[in-house]
Amino acid sequence: MTLPAPVQDLCDRFLVLAEQELPDGLLTGLYLCGGVAFGEWAPRESDVDFVATVSRRPDGAEVEALRAIHNQLRKYSSTRFDGPYLLADDLARDPRAVPPVPEMLFTGNLETIVSGSRIITWHELARAGVTITGPELSTLKIWTDESALREYTVDNLDTYWRRNAEGLSRATPDSLPADDRERDYLLSHCILASVRLQHLLVTGEMTAKSRAGRWGLTYYDERWHRVLTEGLRLRDGGSTSTYTDQTELLTDVRDFLTHVVETGTGKPVVSQPQ
Repeated sequence: MTLPAPVQDLCDRFLVLAEQELPDGLLTGLYLCGGVAFGEWAPRESDVDFVATVSRRPDGAEVEALRAIHNQLRKYSSTRFDGPYLLADDLARDPRAVPPVPEMLFTGNLETIVSGSRIITWHELARAGVTITGPELSTLKIWTDESALREYTVDNLDTYWRRNAEGLSRATPDSLPADDRERDYLLSHCILASVRLQHLLVTGEMTAKSRAGRWGLTYYDERWHRVLTEGLRLRDGGSTSTYTDQTELLTDVRDFLTHVVETGTGKPVVSQPQ
């Protein structure tokens, strides 16, 4: 698989820094998951999701070295480079049984945590992961459980996405981020990331955000095509919006997300009073 140039460059930079900052032999593998693994790269929005394998649990000094590496990467590139550092043997276990490990988070912090979302990560690696360095993923044993994946997906809709749908019932255009790029990301994320979960529940397949959005145009009633098209436009940064009224856009995003949550969970979303 040929990676987008910014992704390859970021991976190469990480490996150079790891060689400089980490003890010899600590880093044993680097693998990509997320949208990049499914062949999608949106320069305005995409991050690089990784899993790094290490030969042993990093000690305090080594965790600080990892933190320093990521601080340097953030200065080098605005593209996020997020993921955990774990043993290759951890991949053969239910991720909910893996002890806390250092992980670079979406927030820009490196913390030692347990993360339920690794159920998604393990399945992405098993289905479409990309080997950057280390043993090929096809040679590693990776735990998968389709029932657990589906259960986690429904629970994600019923918790995180339900809270977002309820929160949007109180939102106004003035309450959205003032920065255009941040606002576009928030809206497109609500549209496309939720559809990606519905795509998994309906098809059994994992995919990337924009691909899920294009699938949504064939799956959902025409009532939702305008907001789906807007989500794709916001993610790709192209064409002209069909929305001139931000209140109308926000209403459609809220209503669509509510529809996705209710369809995926079988339970209604309760609008919150403003």
